[in-house]
Amino acid sequence: MSPYLRIEKPCEEPLENMHDIPGGKHCDLCSKKVLDLSSLNDTEILKIIQKNNGEKFCGIFFKNQLNHSLQEERILSNALPRKTTFSKAAAGLALTASIISSYPAQTTATAHSKEVMLSTSSKKNIENEEPRKNSGNFVISGRIIDSDKKTPVPSEVSFITALKVYTTTTDKDGNYHLEVPKNILKYESLLEFRPTDYTYDQKLVIYTIENLGKKQLIKLENNGWDKMYGEISYGPPLATEKSLVIAEGKKLDYKLFNKSYSLYSNKYEVHYISKEFVKFFTPKETINDIYIIFIK
Repeated sequence: MSPYLRIEKPCEEPLENMHDIPGGKHCDLCSKKVLDLSSLNDTEILKIIQKNNGEKFCGIFFKNQLNHSLQEERILSNALPRKTTFSKAAAGLALTASIISSYPAQTTATAHSKEVMLSTSSKKNIENEEPRKNSGNFVISGRIIDSDKKTPVPSEVSFITALKVYTTTTDKDGNYHLEVPKNILKYESLLEFRPTDYTYDQKLVIYTIENLGKKQLIKLENNGWDKMYGEISYGPPLATEKSLVIAEGKKLDYKLFNKSYSLYSNKYEVHYISKEFVKFFTPKETINDIYIIFIK
């Protein structure tokens, strides 16, 4: 999950009341320039953000440009000078995670009962389940399409656990085929569908073991081309004291995560679990969201 753009404060002045200027509009209400970024790609937007030193600014965007992850490979600014520093930061992150962890990492599926990730419904033992008899793996398959046009939507499909994420990509027809070891399966499993086209929102789905073995038809909605404008902020989604951060299978202090991720966002693979799906990982009602982190 990369840094993304969001509107902190929608503008109250209609666009038609603003004056045209090179690169956008000028708002007389607040005496600010409103940059028109609706036709720019991630690379061009990032250059403007870097020029503004990360400060908030006013901008005009299509709805589907906001709240989506900016492509990591396009973050080109100062990734190279930080290579040496990052190795130390990564080591420090892992060390800190080990020190403050209150939930031991596990190396085998038999340790599931000790994991923070398990809710009551996930503790059901399915060792006797034999949904497939090929190579000791369980096959997860299906198709991803546009909910209206019924056309294929190219996507990544991930089976998420706190210790490892199994990922595949769809073919040209939107079909996916993913194999995971049978011994990591629980009664309920979490799948993430992440479209490569950001005009579609990603989707999390919990499947029971019975449904997981059946081909699934996933329908994704296009999030529209409506224009929005207002004060824009840029940065990673931040964890809070009510967030559970799991780094490489261990609990991590949310402040350390925020600091490290803000510096090295392109060095992490982050799966964000919203409140709706928290119960899949922990029965604690005080947890608002979960960040599952892996170092690339």
